Amino acid sequence: MIVAIVLVVGIAVMAYAESKMFTLLDNATVGVGPVIQIPYKAFRHWYCEVTVSGRPDNVTFALEGNISGGALFESMIGNDSQSMSQREIQKGLLIFYLTDRPAKAMRATIVSMPGGVNPRVAMMCLGVE
Repeated sequence: MIVAIVLVVGIAVMAYAESKMFTLLDNATVGVGPVIQIPYKAFRHWYCEVTVSGRPDNVTFALEGNISGGALFESMIGNDSQSMSQREIQKGLLIFYLTDRPAKAMRATIVSMPGGVNPRVAMMCLGVE
């Protein structure tokens, strides 16, 4: 009985949690993407999707953020950068999530993307309270 109540309450909280989608990179090549200011609320959880086209040999990216909305940034993914696997590159898709990483400003960087034919990367992240 208690487990059922906890489950129902948990689902209700998730249903009412505020969320918003942010586009960090759109049709990007190697380099630093724009700073995205997160309006009025520091989201704590992030569900991110990286799509790649043009079949590059490798894709290495970084995701950085801060809680002040200022100009200094720190890695949000633990390492300074993350590389996509060959399977992810062939599928053209990587989905990952971050928990307890509040941010008021974010930016993504394509660190390297050698090879391929006109390779491009897009990254979108859904911020959740």
